[in-house]
Amino acid sequence: MIRPKISDFVGNEISRKKIVEWLVKWSDGTKPLLLVGPPGVGKTSFVHALSREFDIDLIELNASDTRNKNLLAQVIYPIFSNASLTGRNYLLFLDEIDGISNREDSGGLDFLIDLFKEPSIRVIMAANKSNEAIKKIAKVSKTVTFSPIPPRLSMLYLEKVLKLQNASMNDENKIAIVRNSFGDIRSLLNATQAMKAGYTTTKNPVLDIDIETMISQFFSAKTFEEALDIVQRADISYSDPRFGQSSEDRRKDVLAAFFSSIVMSKIDIPTLAVLLDRLSELDVILGRSLAMRNWKILRYFSLILTKSLFHESRNKFIRYNRYSIGFENMGIFSRAQGLRKTLRILAQYFHTSRSKFGSFYFEPMKQVLLRSGHSEDLIRSTITSEKEADVMVREITRTNDHER
Repeated sequence: MIRPKISDFVGNEISRKKIVEWLVKWSDGTKPLLLVGPPGVGKTSFVHALSREFDIDLIELNASDTRNKNLLAQVIYPIFSNASLTGRNYLLFLDEIDGISNREDSGGLDFLIDLFKEPSIRVIMAANKSNEAIKKIAKVSKTVTFSPIPPRLSMLYLEKVLKLQNASMNDENKIAIVRNSFGDIRSLLNATQAMKAGYTTTKNPVLDIDIETMISQFFSAKTFEEALDIVQRADISYSDPRFGQSSEDRRKDVLAAFFSSIVMSKIDIPTLAVLLDRLSELDVILGRSLAMRNWKILRYFSLILTKSLFHESRNKFIRYNRYSIGFENMGIFSRAQGLRKTLRILAQYFHTSRSKFGSFYFEPMKQVLLRSGHSEDLIRSTITSEKEADVMVREITRTNDHER
């Protein structure tokens, strides 16, 4: 893979100039940089190119993965403490900083704000959007904004890439790629490689089945061939969640749709386990193919998906459900105050935030416990607090009575 140089980037010239000037003039105590802009406009790639050409050791962390105080401290403190001992120039790059936890019980955001008041090494952060966490970090940082690449520059860049690769493409396809990329260079490159590999990214007229209809018809199809045809005709997407998604992309994300539909259906535990295991394997295959830009796999992904899920899901009465929490279970929010401490305990046990656990994992976990036949024993072995365990047992009992 060709590594781009600083001179290879297009668009956001003023923003990139500010980054170079900050790097050249940096000294102990200089404020960190905060790069804010949509995905695919070159924020991360430019930082990588910068570190290579200025011979700076790049230490990269994804802040949305390492989001609480303890994890951040374990990684960052040694870097700050030992940088002067090694004699090397370091650049700490925190990507997806907008995914950092703004919750009081994790402390990740406050830790970074305190740490970056007088940094002893170069620090650059990147965010795709502004939120409450970003507004707080901006107070101790110098913000540099990035914008989508204009269509004219996107076209010039596309033609340069094609020339370097000794490839050709008709004007209609080039215009379609530029138009559909919406100023996202990463999307433009992905679409170009996909099209040259024979996988078209433009809409196909035969895509006439909405994802809701597709899911329901898939699980009711009588034959494998019928199920495969349904998937191939569906208006769905194979999305890479690392790069952010619009609400429409999330709606059409086929693996997410299968997951939410399966976990919210009343099927037996062995079948549920098999289907979720197959979905996990599909997620790995898809993630690797997108990360490696191996677009040929996408040609066969509908076949792989159908083969993986068809046989074990027959006659299980699974229907489409867009939400991880069904509307019939939304009453949890009216009981949220009483469940607050219980959800926090369970969230810590499953290494996630309380809000995410309550929103996405709590209801499927209740269904699993109900079907196990040993729900109370499992609850009390996990939740050591008798009071909170009682709350959870009552919640399970309420669910059981409701379903009866």
